[in-house]
Amino acid sequence: MLGTLLLITVGTAMAAEPGYERISYPTSVIPTIDGRWTTDNEWTDGEMTMIGEDIAFTSTWDVEEDVMTRWIVEFFSDTTDDPGDYWQFCIDPDQAGGAAPQLGIHRMIQIIGHTELVWYLGDGETWTETTGSTVLIDWADSLSASPTNSTPHWILEFQIAKHSGGYDIGNVWNFLLGASDASNPGFQSWPPTDPNVPDEWGVEDYSLEPIPEALTFGVMALLSTVSMLVGYKYFAKRKETKIQ
Repeated sequence: MLGTLLLITVGTAMAAEPGYERISYPTSVIPTIDGRWTTDNEWTDGEMTMIGEDIAFTSTWDVEEDVMTRWIVEFFSDTTDDPGDYWQFCIDPDQAGGAAPQLGIHRMIQIIGHTELVWYLGDGETWTETTGSTVLIDWADSLSASPTNSTPHWILEFQIAKHSGGYDIGNVWNFLLGASDASNPGFQSWPPTDPNVPDEWGVEDYSLEPIPEALTFGVMALLSTVSMLVGYKYFAKRKETKIQ
């Protein structure tokens, strides 16, 4: 099955924002897609990537009946439930790139107000909303505490079957991941580029080997550092508000 679904490719990354390439490691703990850390080790099998100081995400991959790409995204400073909040995920399945989202190639997901998932397709110039998609995706988000931060914040978990509905996502592919908090307007993303320009998205490469032990230690240290930084920013914000 692995040989059928995961074709090993060797080559250089194409059509991507320079300096934005990351590795997805094999899943060792299959996550429960419920919008929270179900166990403290659920996402320590992947490499954490930061978007500024406020957002962190991790991805892993594995093979069930299909190749699955699994993700968690934490928005540490978003602690309010706003209908204008949204998550955004842009997909370039085979690193086609381009100056605009291309028809039949590029797709975008938006999760709006933490309740509604909307698919968009490229049309050669921009994005067009579609009423549905045959790509299999499971997702959930919630305001929850986590090992990274004891203050409840928005956490998104999702997983995509990479060969579902006739849409094939390669084992090396490009993406852009972002989020917006309506209480603090502004869109943050990885890479910090234009979601409408696939040439400026980042690369998701993969490893056949589990995440190195040294990197796992680094992930845990980063979790601790992020928790302290977020806690300090939250305390400073509360102190400033009190003084005012």
